[in-house]
Parts: sequence; C-alpha cells; structure tokens
Amino acid sequence: MLAVSVDPPDVSARLRARLESRITFLSDPRSELLDQLGIRHRDPPGRETDIAFPTAILVDAQGKIRWIYQSDTYRQRARPDEIFTAIEAMTARERS
Repeated sequence: MLAVSVDPPDVSARLRARLESRITFLSDPRSELLDQLGIRHRDPPGRETDIAFPTAILVDAQGKIRWIYQSDTYRQRARPDEIFTAIEAMTARERS
C-alpha cells in the first residue's frame, strides 16, 4: 500500500513506526502530486496546511487503474467493504 502525504518524510516515518505499518509513504510537501491528481484539499479547518482528499486507487499487476475512490471531504474515506469488493472484482476479471 502507498500513501501520499504533505507531511515531511520524518513525520511520515514516525507515523509508520507508531502504527507498525507496512505502508510506504511518499512525501509531497509542495503538493505537486496532489495537484496532478486533483486531490488537494486547501487549508481545511483546524490545519495550517493543505492535505489530500482521501483517495484510494486500485492498480492491477500491469499498472492499469481498475478502481478509484475519491472523497469530496477530507473526513470521509472508503469503507473497507468497498475496497474489498473492488479487489474481488479486479481479481475475478484477472482470472477470466
């Protein structure tokens, strides 16, 4: 799994360690990737900097995007059942 964050690499590294996660964090402090993907949420309430809209992208083994979830608010994320359903559908397509 990959996550894009506007946080500096050291902040993301501490979060990864605290969560004991295998997630790879990409640091995008200037929000260049967020802008290219169209997922920048400008200065949400309670923050001094922009953040990414929660976005999940499912990519197959050939690098083709098979499913995208993008929230219209920084507080809403894809539900696990939505992600698992998308993975199951992609896996079924790859087997057929």
